[in-house]
Amino acid sequence: MLGLVPGAKAESGMRSLGLDEITSRPTALKCMGRSYSAARSDGAVVIQDVTDITRPLPLGRAEPRSGNLWSVRTPRGLLAACTDETLHAIAALREANWPPRDPCPQGGRGSGTV
Repeated sequence: MLGLVPGAKAESGMRSLGLDEITSRPTALKCMGRSYSAARSDGAVVIQDVTDITRPLPLGRAEPRSGNLWSVRTPRGLLAACTDETLHAIAALREANWPPRDPCPQGGRGSGTV
C-alpha cells in the first residue's frame, strides 16, 4: 500500500493517510525505500520499521494532542514531531533513529570513525 503523498492537492487524486485513520489492524506503508507498519494500540499509533521482517524495529508512537495534531515520540520519549500525517510521523521517527541498522553507504564504519 502507498502512493499517498503528504501535501498532495485534492485534485491530484492522491492524499496523505492521517494518523487518525490508522486502526488496530496493522497498516503497511513504504517510505524512503523501507517498509513500515502502523497500528493503533491504547489510543496511540505504534510505528515499526519492518523492512527486515525477522527483526522489526520499534520506531516510536504517535499520541493524540489538541486539535488534529499528534505528538510523535521515540521509544525513549523524545518528541520527534507534531503532525497529523502518517508519512510525516514515519519520516520524523526515521530521522530520530538514524542510523539504526543501515550500513554506511561508503562501506566504512560510518562518519566520525577512524
